[in-house]
Amino acid sequence: MTTAFILIALALIVIFAGPTLLFICVGYADYMLERRKHLIALKHAVKRRSDEL
Repeated sequence: MTTAFILIALALIVIFAGPTLLFICVGYADYMLERRKHLIALKHAVKRRSDEL
C-alpha cells in the first residue's frame, strides 16, 4: 500500500512539474555547453599567448 502511494505521488509530481523540470534540465545543459565553449576558447587564447612568447 505504501509503495503504491509513493508511486502515485511521484507520478503526480512528474505530471504537474514535468514542464518545469524539463525547462530546468534544458537550461542547465545549455549553461554547461556555453561554459564549456568559453573554457575551450580561453584555453586556446592562453595557448596562443604562450606560443607568442
